[in-house]
Amino acid sequence: MLSFLDFIKNPPTIKILIEELIRACDVYVARKITDDELRYLIQGWANTDGNKLFSDTDSFNPTVVQRVGKKRLNLINRMLVGFQPRLRKLQ
Repeated sequence: MLSFLDFIKNPPTIKILIEELIRACDVYVARKITDDELRYLIQGWANTDGNKLFSDTDSFNPTVVQRVGKKRLNLINRMLVGFQPRLRKLQ
């Protein structure tokens, strides 16, 4: 059985992050992971890899929007409700 532990927690590239987002959403829709597990994954990626997931204007990175798809992006948005990213020191 697939577990949320089978996903890469810190994807090194945006391409791998997108692949993991797609896989996580598809596994969730197939009912192989729970709401809480999907929320944990997506919020974890948003917290650690927010620079890949989001653009400078606090919207999703255009590459993510294009490759993930509308329905998956809606699911990702629902999992991010109430999530507040850490404030990072600008360098």
